Amino acid sequence: MRTADLNDQQLIEANVAAKIKDPKTIKMLSIAMRHDGTLPRAAVAKLGPKPDEQAILQLWSEMLDNSLRRTDYGDISADGKFDDWLTRLYINGMVDYEDINGEGGDALGAWKALSIRNKLKPAHQDFNKFKNLRQIQTIVRDSDYRRELDRIKDAEIIEKHKREKKELSIVDDERYLVTIPFNYGACYTFNNEMGYQASFCTGSSSGLSWFNRYADDGPVISVIDKSNADDVNGKWQIHAPTNQINNGNQSVRSDEKFAELFPGLMKKIVAGIQSNATEIKKGSVDIVPGGYDTEAAIADLKKRFPLSFASEEPKAEPEQEQDGEGTWLVTHTPSGRTARIEGENKRDVQQKLLDRHPNVNLDDFTFELQPPGAQ
Repeated sequence: MRTADLNDQQLIEANVAAKIKDPKTIKMLSIAMRHDGTLPRAAVAKLGPKPDEQAILQLWSEMLDNSLRRTDYGDISADGKFDDWLTRLYINGMVDYEDINGEGGDALGAWKALSIRNKLKPAHQDFNKFKNLRQIQTIVRDSDYRRELDRIKDAEIIEKHKREKKELSIVDDERYLVTIPFNYGACYTFNNEMGYQASFCTGSSSGLSWFNRYADDGPVISVIDKSNADDVNGKWQIHAPTNQINNGNQSVRSDEKFAELFPGLMKKIVAGIQSNATEIKKGSVDIVPGGYDTEAAIADLKKRFPLSFASEEPKAEPEQEQDGEGTWLVTHTPSGRTARIEGENKRDVQQKLLDRHPNVNLDDFTFELQPPGAQ
């Protein structure tokens, strides 16, 4: 059972109140609401002992908007056909407020989600054919629609958390994305959106309490290996205060493994914390008074994960310059003209070029040794 929480959010402009002008309809709505024992008592009490019909109409409109704005499949409050249809059912005694605010809004949200994606069977597409809420509830419970609705619902939840997430990127290069989340929405998005679907408790469906528990002790650090994001080892989460450095399904919890997979990354993370200290402190003031102590966080990372911090990023091998006997393609860069010159090595070819054209500048030419047999 759910009840609308009218006090925790700012009520938006009513959809229904502006459209209902017929005095008879307003009277019937007023009667229906007076006899509806499922209405939130606190909201009704605010109307006083003798509310006028316009005040009742306004309350109904606000509660209906709240119910349709909070469905499992997104906000459907702006779709006028739903509030008109539900109001007619309500004043005719076919539904009460609990029916609408409970499963009713989610059923309508599910129907719309399927409809706009062209996933409904033709017999289920015409909304005007539905006579009551139970018909729609029965349809969307059909096994043919459940998998699609689960996918849509998951996507809607991810989108909701994406909109609400607060985080700061401290490393973002060709290979790595490392962030510090400042709320549960960022952890949920990290778990479920990009690449491997991770199982970190801070981003689970019950992760709000876990995020609050861990974040209070120090920053959580989320790591994505862009080159391997779909693999279990493509996502890691680090929490130094509790000595945790875990891969995507938490089957590997090892400083040694992190150092092996990502040599030099911990140094980048530390540098990212140092260079973003002000932003990190500002972003975390709602988590701990005054924000995170970044110097303490860095010291903790070095202490807890010494192998990762000591590891070094491999240095690229210097590219060896081409040389050797054969045919060389010589290109005059300013004009784009090319010539083929046989030589024992690059220096020999350059000398032959100077013998033919004593006044040229060798810096204006490129020299490329051709593979054997190249034309």
